[in-house]
This record gives sequence, structure tokens and C-alpha cells, in this order.
Amino acid sequence: MQNTDALIEAEAAILQCMADLFCNTLVPDLKDEEDIDKKLRLFKDIMCGYTAKENSIAAVVRASAKKRAADLGIDPRELCDCNSKKKLLKLVYKI
Repeated sequence: MQNTDALIEAEAAILQCMADLFCNTLVPDLKDEEDIDKKLRLFKDIMCGYTAKENSIAAVVRASAKKRAADLGIDPRELCDCNSKKKLLKLVYKI
């Protein structure tokens, strides 16, 4: 469980760095760009990169939830059942 927690914490730190980079560096740089076509291309490229990272973070969180479920004796396949997902996630993460 410690390895999983460390992985989630590392992903959270990466996400925080990405947010800082976006808000404190990329947005001001985009505001300074006068060519609207270049600005749109840059924004699209940035958002595509962030979307890819968000998807990978979601995959890590899903894998972590399944591992925790298995550690608690819950069939990880049940986490995909929309009717019981909220209940199981509350149980697994004590939300």
C-alpha cells in the first residue's frame, strides 16, 4: 500500500507543477503572443499535452483504487459497476 500511496503522491506533485507552469508561465507567454494563429496552435498543443497527462493520472488512480479494493478483499471488477462505484470508492478511500 505504501508504494501505491507514494505513486499517487508523486502524481499529485507532478500535477501541481503542471498547474504552476500553466498559470505562471504558459498563460502569460500566450498573452504576450500577438499572432492569433500561433497563439491558438500553442494553446492547442499545450492542452493536448495536459490532456494526455490527465489521462495517465486517471489510469494511475484507477489502478490504485483496484489495488486497494483487492487488498480489502473486494473484487476490483466491481469498481466498474456504476451502481456500486460510489459506495465502493467511499469504502476504499474512506471518503
